[in-house]
Amino acid sequence: MSYRVLNSQLICADYERSYPWIVRGEGCWLFDDRGGRYLDASGATAAVTHLGHGNPRIAEALAQQARTLAVHPTHLFHSPIVERYFERLLAFAPSGFTRAWTISGGTEAVENAVKLAFQYHRVQGRGSRRRVIGRWSSYHGNSILALDIGGMVGRRSFYTDLMPELHLHLSPCLPYRRPEGQSVQDYEDGLVEELERCVAQHPDQIAAFIAEPIVGSALGAAGPTPTYFERIASICRAHDIVMIADEVMTGFGRTGKNFGCEHFGTHADVLACAKGISGGYIPLGALLVRDEIAQTLRESGDPFFSGQTYSCIPLAAAVGIAVLDEIEGRGLVQNAAETGDYLKQALQDHLGDLPCIGEIRGRGLFLGVEFVADRATKEPFPSALRFSKRVEASALRHGIAVLGARGTVDRVGGDHLLLAPPLILDRAEADHLARGLRAGIVDALADPGGPSDLDSAGASR
Repeated sequence: MSYRVLNSQLICADYERSYPWIVRGEGCWLFDDRGGRYLDASGATAAVTHLGHGNPRIAEALAQQARTLAVHPTHLFHSPIVERYFERLLAFAPSGFTRAWTISGGTEAVENAVKLAFQYHRVQGRGSRRRVIGRWSSYHGNSILALDIGGMVGRRSFYTDLMPELHLHLSPCLPYRRPEGQSVQDYEDGLVEELERCVAQHPDQIAAFIAEPIVGSALGAAGPTPTYFERIASICRAHDIVMIADEVMTGFGRTGKNFGCEHFGTHADVLACAKGISGGYIPLGALLVRDEIAQTLRESGDPFFSGQTYSCIPLAAAVGIAVLDEIEGRGLVQNAAETGDYLKQALQDHLGDLPCIGEIRGRGLFLGVEFVADRATKEPFPSALRFSKRVEASALRHGIAVLGARGTVDRVGGDHLLLAPPLILDRAEADHLARGLRAGIVDALADPGGPSDLDSAGASR
């Protein structure tokens, strides 16, 4: 089946690429205008569609609130539905988080988290604390600030001339890629010592440390070593460095707990949230703030110096409440944990014998597959091959929509997939996903010089 060549006024990343035209979604499935269907194994782009597509409860909540009150002047009024949403949101959060703020998405959530950390220090007379510690091979959003504190080289390289060279970067925590012969404990010790050296080298300069609890698109659901975050948090507390958990992908049940940070025995001071918070039904992000941080700002008498057009609006609150009703009422956090375990085993069963599979990793319905050219040496495929994109295109021919990415090795090379299907996924769909992905990988291995985009892809029926 051929696809239409894109011929529109859309500014896009590839003007020569052709795309299927998606016209409908239902549950975990997407349907194109020619009868093809695709399992949404990436959760849109990415890890967004927690509730799947076409959820009538969310659609009705959105429509009803739009008819009632969509927005209002937030500098003059507050809204009861927004306050109800904050109560629900903070009840869903780990204990100790007592303040919330909603915005339009993940990039804004991260930017506001950084601004909040800066203001927290400034009101205490520590205006020299302007630097943020991020990690290489991480992604925190697409604004200049978010790209700067992030470490996804492929995304940031074009814009580095706009970056102030202010922020700091440490090594990612990727146990699969630790040096040969090094124990997991020694590997973790080295990463913790790297943070300690960084803090010592920049006294009274560091405002915040930011990390994804489980790294999403940049590393393909790479989780930390057992006590990594506990030890990082201890250093941050000792130096009063605000610890920001980027929960944009890992929040709202995605990993089998309400928030990804809850897997690791400690919590950050600020959670930056988006994506699954609205299930993709409206642009929405949020900050959740620990009481100690919020109280310091409150006692200063200064407002939080932020605000965007769609901050704290009733329309988003209505959708947010309906999403939490669905997540909690249908037990979707537990389903993510249980079906995620089932899917991970299915991937092991269907892919484990393929010579290109380096590691299958992740938690809940937030899983990754790292590809290697040689299992024994973990040698990546040549960058020019774009192997993950070849798998992405061939999997789509088998009706599986996945997200292929690069940068697993040396920040640039290396290939992986991110799998983040809706939290409503059932076991039959998990089996279908694993079988279809295997077929796509086998095709890519059989024809490594074949297409790495969608030009010749076809949809399953």
